[in-house]
Amino acid sequence: MNYRIIKKNARNSLKYHLFISILVCFITSFIISNGYRFNTTLSNYGNDPITKSITKVFVDNNNINFIEFLLKKTPLNNFADIVINYKPTRGVLSVFFNQITGSGSIVIGTLKAGNYFLFRNSLPSMIIFIISIFIYLLLYVFVQKIIVVGKNRYFLEHIKYQDTSIDKILFIYRVKRVKNVSLIMVLRDLKLLLWALTIVMFPIKYYEYFMIPYLLAENPDLTAKDCFYLSKKMTYGNKFDMFKLDISLLVWYILGYLTLGLSNIFYFNPYKESIYANVYMHYRSKIYKENKKLFKDDFLSGKSQKGEYPPSNYYLSEIRHKKWFKIDYNPDYSLINIILLFFIFSIFGYVWEVIYTLLNEGILVNRGTMYGPWIPIYGWGALITIVLLSKFKNKPFKLFLYSFCLSGIIEYLTSLYLDIFYNKKWWDYKGYFLNINGRVCLEGLLVFALAGCISIYFLIPYLNNHLKKINKNVKIILVIILVSFYCIDFVYSTFNPNSGIGITIISKK
Repeated sequence: MNYRIIKKNARNSLKYHLFISILVCFITSFIISNGYRFNTTLSNYGNDPITKSITKVFVDNNNINFIEFLLKKTPLNNFADIVINYKPTRGVLSVFFNQITGSGSIVIGTLKAGNYFLFRNSLPSMIIFIISIFIYLLLYVFVQKIIVVGKNRYFLEHIKYQDTSIDKILFIYRVKRVKNVSLIMVLRDLKLLLWALTIVMFPIKYYEYFMIPYLLAENPDLTAKDCFYLSKKMTYGNKFDMFKLDISLLVWYILGYLTLGLSNIFYFNPYKESIYANVYMHYRSKIYKENKKLFKDDFLSGKSQKGEYPPSNYYLSEIRHKKWFKIDYNPDYSLINIILLFFIFSIFGYVWEVIYTLLNEGILVNRGTMYGPWIPIYGWGALITIVLLSKFKNKPFKLFLYSFCLSGIIEYLTSLYLDIFYNKKWWDYKGYFLNINGRVCLEGLLVFALAGCISIYFLIPYLNNHLKKINKNVKIILVIILVSFYCIDFVYSTFNPNSGIGITIISKK
């Protein structure tokens, strides 16, 4: 096996849509490894006095000010210690973050968080442990093992087809071969576990069974007997070459350790997966003729080309998404409808804030800076979404990212304005996971970003379609009434803003 050619082919395939490959590896690693365990990866960093002083400033105040943090040019190991010791105290994400990092497992941590919300830690630990083991086994068999094969399918296709979609990680679910694939993968792991007891034979069997996930990615109808036979045939006399290939990647593993895993996330993981996919195709070609009936996908080999793998070429049909809603995603917005959408979202935001405060603080108050049943930041957010983000409706990831950033800018600047001119806070996220000066937090921005996507794809078009059905004269009268009351409220609240308990005096619980 020529390492240089294999690695060159891997690098060439990554030239196309590297970010998609990074996402595939990140998502699958998160699922397969129960999340990234920063508490164990970084446990040896940051025990110096400087770190402790920085941790006291940032963590004890339940806030990470990233701008100040970067300006001080804090060493990397100090950042690691902050990540380890950071314990947010408020919000839904804070509970999940603390439980997951504390337990070292996303499964057990999620269950503990669920127990916290449902039973306030009254459920016996033994029951949690038993339930977590049961759920973990289900996830291990029917999710983790399936995702491994789906990831391999993605990289096998990506070698030839430049525009391979990220949803290939769900390949086995789509072709309805979950039971067969999961059973073979579990059998493979069980055999490896038993061989590990012999110590000496484990490395040999590890490489002997290495091709099984790739074989299933090509032909999920293979029997267990055929899988083990083909994998053994492909690796016969090649195990030491595969071992040397892994050794040649050692420098990347070291770099990953030195960069706290960042180099792994942003390049090495997809590079490594692309290498292994090329290794599979290399050994596959050597035994293809004599085992042609067991290999079902000749369209994986050949020169690289643009586009995606044609589903019609595969011997199994894939399940495709159904359209549940028939909505015009390219509607024309009249001025009067835009004004009404502003008020609809402003009123919705008001109702949401009132209910949220009632449930969390136990008090029923008139939320917002104004006195009417509206909170303008929600309305302006909707209008800005229509104007600036509608053009990204065909690019979901960009839409989510821009919605995330735009929401953060609007919320931060609004909070800053209110703080400067009124010296009061109408919201305070201090104590929430990853907040900036208490003005914005990750939890809130994720919700707003998701809401932005839902608005673009469903809510705004849906509401606009119904507004079109209303008589124009009725809408004009409604707009005149709403705008008149809003202007009066705006002028009065500018000099006498709504404030008080539950509004500007916020509980820290």
